[in-house]
Amino acid sequence: MSAIDLKDFFERNFTNNYYFLKTVSPSQEEAAEKALESARLLSSGYGLIDDFTFQKWSLEIFKKYKIGQDVPKNIIMVDGKEIDWFKPQVAASGFFWSRYRTYLSDAKKWPMEAVDAIDDTTNKIMASLGNPNSMEPFDKRGLVLGYVQSGKTANFTGLINKAYDVGYKLIIVLSGIHNDLRAQTQIRLNEEVIGNRKDKNGNPIGVAQVYENTADHIISSWTTEDEDIKSSQRGTSNLNSPTLMVVKKNKTVLESLRDQLINHRDLYKLDIPVLIIDDEADQASVDTSNPDKNEDPKTINRLIRQILEVFSRKAFVGYTATPFANLLISKVGRTEEEGDDLYPKDFLVGLPKPNEYCGPEEYFNVEEDAEDTRPSLIRHLRQEDLEVFTTIKKKADADKFEEVPPQMREAILAFLLVIAVRNLRGQRKKHNSMLIHTSRFKDVQSSVKDEVVRAFDAISKQLQYNPESSLINELQELYKNDILSTSREWPNENHPDFSWDEVYEELRKCCETIQVFEINGNSKDALDYHQYKEEGLNVIAVGGDKLSRGLTLEGLSITYYFRNTLMYDTLMQMGRWFGYRKGYMDLCRIYTSAEIASNFEHLAIAMIQLRHEFERLAEKGKTPSEYAIKMLSHPTMKLTSPLKMRNAVSTNINYSAMLQQTRFFPRDEQIIKNNMIATKKFSNKLPFVKTKFPHVKTSYFASFDIDAKLIKEYLSEYRTVGSEIVNSDEISRYIDRANDIGELINWTVVIVEGEPTENSGFPDYPVNIGNLSIKTAIVRGKNAVLKNNIDIKAIVSPNQEYIDIDPKKIKGMKDRAEKRKQRHKKKGLILIYPLHPQVDVFKSLDVEFSSQLVPIGIAISFPGTDLDDTSIYQTNKTV
Repeated sequence: MSAIDLKDFFERNFTNNYYFLKTVSPSQEEAAEKALESARLLSSGYGLIDDFTFQKWSLEIFKKYKIGQDVPKNIIMVDGKEIDWFKPQVAASGFFWSRYRTYLSDAKKWPMEAVDAIDDTTNKIMASLGNPNSMEPFDKRGLVLGYVQSGKTANFTGLINKAYDVGYKLIIVLSGIHNDLRAQTQIRLNEEVIGNRKDKNGNPIGVAQVYENTADHIISSWTTEDEDIKSSQRGTSNLNSPTLMVVKKNKTVLESLRDQLINHRDLYKLDIPVLIIDDEADQASVDTSNPDKNEDPKTINRLIRQILEVFSRKAFVGYTATPFANLLISKVGRTEEEGDDLYPKDFLVGLPKPNEYCGPEEYFNVEEDAEDTRPSLIRHLRQEDLEVFTTIKKKADADKFEEVPPQMREAILAFLLVIAVRNLRGQRKKHNSMLIHTSRFKDVQSSVKDEVVRAFDAISKQLQYNPESSLINELQELYKNDILSTSREWPNENHPDFSWDEVYEELRKCCETIQVFEINGNSKDALDYHQYKEEGLNVIAVGGDKLSRGLTLEGLSITYYFRNTLMYDTLMQMGRWFGYRKGYMDLCRIYTSAEIASNFEHLAIAMIQLRHEFERLAEKGKTPSEYAIKMLSHPTMKLTSPLKMRNAVSTNINYSAMLQQTRFFPRDEQIIKNNMIATKKFSNKLPFVKTKFPHVKTSYFASFDIDAKLIKEYLSEYRTVGSEIVNSDEISRYIDRANDIGELINWTVVIVEGEPTENSGFPDYPVNIGNLSIKTAIVRGKNAVLKNNIDIKAIVSPNQEYIDIDPKKIKGMKDRAEKRKQRHKKKGLILIYPLHPQVDVFKSLDVEFSSQLVPIGIAISFPGTDLDDTSIYQTNKTV
């Protein structure tokens, strides 16, 4: 055996032993050491491994598997004591999981920490399910919280493989409401569970590359890539043997499936364990009926529950990136025919954010940090583009789309540049996708597609045949002023610069490879990336709802998006631009309106805060219902549709360990004047001293141990704009409730002074606030968005909200909420910011600013709290 083959054999032996040993060893390191010694022993029959080589290979494996390093862990909440039936070592050596695990690491070349994360998560989920080998009835319901486009399918594929290994007989995957997504999921599971896919030459695809199926490991299926469950068919395989079905959430399909399962149960006297996995569990599955009006459960919800009722041993696991609706399902919802509702009563699992996953944090300033210097990847649509789509309100308006508007054309040019640059970076033959999502109406999508084809054909011809075209200069300017400048400033990246001549030559080649697809029920186009896996698919996908949930867009870099919704769960799912963007995150762009971008940013902030809260509550041993209460108490959440929130009542808001800062400012002169007057009145009541704090450079006017009554008076007079984000009345009510239990009774009030001209880039602007003379106002909002109100993004610099906390207490801390908790619960901090009125957005207002009148921003940093949420929030009407 050659040295290369011996090393490969050594690592394979290590892998097989390591996954088993880590389930029975006290530590990851000990499991690895034992697995290495075992691999050395087994390999010795094929060649001598000397000590030097053994140490070298061992170090490489430790590094590859990140053994001994901190890696993101999944978090789990459970409700009640679980029966300890699941043995991870059984799954570790099981045929289906071992094969899938090897396929991910060897064939798909997944990093080991990603495979480990799936292994650990699915072990936790399996432990929360019922024991399929016990004849005792069980009914388990749970929810897995992932990220949009983050690999949830890979996770439930791992769960399916393990479920077959431990004895589950029937697994049903509910895969969205569209045929495309169902077919995509069926193909994936055929490759990665069943192992029956072959390429055009008859070679196995997927897990069958690792081990071909044997007679003892055959999984039947009642569904195929092309065929869902039909009423005309009857499942031929006996459900006593392992069976997998992938079905869409459709009335006819689910009715047929229910009837066939009942028939098989009665005909064969079946009593088998069943696992139902609901992909995109917040879509269609949630019951929106009104029990107060004696309404029956809505169709899809009713049918899923009826299918579960066919079996006495059953488990239901939902997967979603937006758990709001699922956690607001009634805990006590039950009907005679359908049984219990789908509330995740038994467990809630939070998947860790994968390495190299680009989510809300990468696109938005989720920490609301005034010193965040990353270049924005958002391009706001200007009036000419907005006017095109604001006039299209129904399908009959399709003919109003007569030509590609300017920024849609720019987005297409940016997509061309992305492909060219990725090719030059060595990412040739990778998939590249652009998404155009402007309407839910298929007729409108068809019109857009036709015009995009026309515009792209013209662009392509100019590139290939007319070197003197003005288009060339246009592309060069876009490359120089946007693509290149953003890439140079993007953090933690070190990509080489390419000359325009290099990029131009690539553009001429790659424009010939781009196709334009229309993805909806009217079109025969299909996003079959697998068909193009050798050369890579370069595609502009025009669509609507089919592209807004579940369906994966490989290599998505450019998005042109004009759809809005006030529902956070819907908005999040429409964010197809989240995903893995290794090596080209800096090239990604979102073309959308300022309003939609702002809504997405607020959603991103809310989601990060709620995930932190989930981790905190899970560590405290809280239950899924207690997390639902926290969601209701979040200050900016429009969780989901009112129908889905029928079982929940939010009575109060909780600001525990949060920062509230006014980022919206009015164009109304009266509100600006009101807030200046309120601030002067407030400041004149306080004994300020000019001071410097130990870990910040700027000077401040500070007043200590101020009674909460004065803070509440100020908040009653100060008017917040965009009250769904920061609401002074709600904050005042929260302080009231905290005061009742002896919290937030003493406050530090700080008025922040601006930096000198040489640091800010603006001339000094003295401000008088009551008896105080501020040397210069603070520069904020240089890149602010001007719409109905002014959005300056953030006013608080990173260290400013901790000026009243001992630096030693927060040294080394990264989590901002944990830093805030170092402040005593009795104390709060309010920061007041006189803002520089010569910043463009304020300068453009018809307001006569002076030293007596400037825009005033405020920020409040809250410590933790002992307020009992369950006493002030109501959810599910039983908590």
